[in-house]
Amino acid sequence: MNPKQIGILLVLAGIFLAVQLGMSFQGKARSLETQTKAALEQQTSVETQLQAEKDTLADLQRQSDELLKFVSKWVPFFAVIEEQQAAETGISMKVREAGMLNLSQRYQQVPHTINNKPNESLPVLVRASLLFDDNYSTLLNWFGKMEKIKPTMRAGRLALSKGSRGDDLRMELVLEIPLLKKKTPAAQ
Repeated sequence: MNPKQIGILLVLAGIFLAVQLGMSFQGKARSLETQTKAALEQQTSVETQLQAEKDTLADLQRQSDELLKFVSKWVPFFAVIEEQQAAETGISMKVREAGMLNLSQRYQQVPHTINNKPNESLPVLVRASLLFDDNYSTLLNWFGKMEKIKPTMRAGRLALSKGSRGDDLRMELVLEIPLLKKKTPAAQ
């Protein structure tokens, strides 16, 4: 083979390699273009979905805003009592302040259930069983003040009967005060 033929063969091989390389780059470019279009379509889809979720979140926030404000007003009342002793002391002090004749008082912790299901955030109630024999107006006014002071408290039972003296009233009262679930150091 002479040098011209070898040169032609080398030029042809170079052209063939250049064409192959060009076709390879063109195939990769088409593949990247297809992937780019798919990614843009997916991005548009995700952005649409994100906007829909943001709209849903804003709607839920608007709907629950009033409820959240209501709950935030009650949080301090629940946060006040975490131990049985605090509930007992609070009731005993209010009885002493009113100067009422308290015939008996008994406190016990019981599980807090709602519709026979345990309450996770307020798992325990302090049940105060109280027996008073005092003036009608004093007892009812004290009971009304307790509802204002401890709005989370509920009356489990209230029984009224004639007292030992003429205008006295005997009141058997069971008060239930929910205790806040104690925070563990890890949960804080």
